[in-house]
Amino acid sequence: MKTVIKIAWRNVWRNKMRSSVVFASIVMGVWAGLFTVSLTIGMMDQQKRTILNTQTSHLKIHTDAYVKDEKLVNRIPSEKITSLESALNNDERIKAFTFRTVSDGTVSNAHGFSNLKIVGVDPTTEQKVTTIAERLDSGFYFQEYKNNPVLVGRGLIGDLNLDVGKSVNLNFMSIDTLSVSIGFKVEGIFNSGSGMNDKGIVYVERSTLNELLGTDDYIHEVAIMCHNLEEASVVADAFNASFPELEARTWVQLSPQLAYQDEMMTTSILIILVIIIFALAFGILNTMLMAVLERKRELGMLLCVGMNKFKVFMMIMFETIFLSFAAAPIGLLLSWITVSYFGKYGLNLGSVEDAMYQFGYDTMVYTKLDPLIYVSIAAMIIVAAIISSIIPARKALKYNPAEAVRAL
Repeated sequence: MKTVIKIAWRNVWRNKMRSSVVFASIVMGVWAGLFTVSLTIGMMDQQKRTILNTQTSHLKIHTDAYVKDEKLVNRIPSEKITSLESALNNDERIKAFTFRTVSDGTVSNAHGFSNLKIVGVDPTTEQKVTTIAERLDSGFYFQEYKNNPVLVGRGLIGDLNLDVGKSVNLNFMSIDTLSVSIGFKVEGIFNSGSGMNDKGIVYVERSTLNELLGTDDYIHEVAIMCHNLEEASVVADAFNASFPELEARTWVQLSPQLAYQDEMMTTSILIILVIIIFALAFGILNTMLMAVLERKRELGMLLCVGMNKFKVFMMIMFETIFLSFAAAPIGLLLSWITVSYFGKYGLNLGSVEDAMYQFGYDTMVYTKLDPLIYVSIAAMIIVAAIISSIIPARKALKYNPAEAVRAL
């Protein structure tokens, strides 16, 4: 068997051009496949973090009535606020929380108007829960203007020709169902990473919004960030048990689409990897079949001089496996280097910024790949190489030695 292995290794490099092409195709296939997977994982992971940090948080608490119908009157009862705040402060699993007042309304100026939600926030506690303060394209975060400052999304700039320092009217209904229309000054323009979200929300100070609504303190939702995302469901269950009149919902319930995307990520990655391996396997299979056809006379001679069919079969298999095993580690190494580099410094996709923004992705993407994927792809290459070698090897065994030695 040692002799067969030596012959197989030498046969691999007899036709250097053909072997080099197969070698390069395996290296490039593994590298491109894993880099594509890492880029996909990075984009999805970044989108998830962005949505959690700007929209859903880890979980939110509302009244049952507000969940069914987001009306102004469906607020958290005032008598429950103190006990709820105490429970939130005493729960060690909670990293930060903030109270919000939410009202449906419109924003308008001489250039047009847009329907949206007006969210009243406490600037200090909001910074601990969301990253809106860090995602300002221009302007300031509730520190420049004392009277009626508002933060607007990047998505509204073009529609309403907005800029920092310009005035807009916010229109909404008070608790007495009176129409309120009052001027606010744009203090900052934020970019939450989602064009749809940025068009549908503005932030004002909660004290200001409550005063305009005609109430001392309306609270419609509590946004919560836990120390670990995995604890969100446990915390939600605990608060649902302690406050049956309220409903705590995790990010999975608040954003089913994001949860489904997160759930399907593993399946999608597996499908991509299988497609890559199939493509490599067919490439190897085609090359080895050509090699067997070209060496028909040589294989017939080996059979005539006494090499048994098992050794011929193993020789062809070893040739295929050697090609794969020599190329795969290099492809894996290049993938690891590339993924590590772009995972640290990021890949700037600023050339397609508008498209990325509309789909909720940041332009700077950081690649990410679980080490287990490297192990999985290595195992899949081994299996693919063995399977790809069987058909060419069986083809060689079908040759009639007497006819094969006379082949041109």
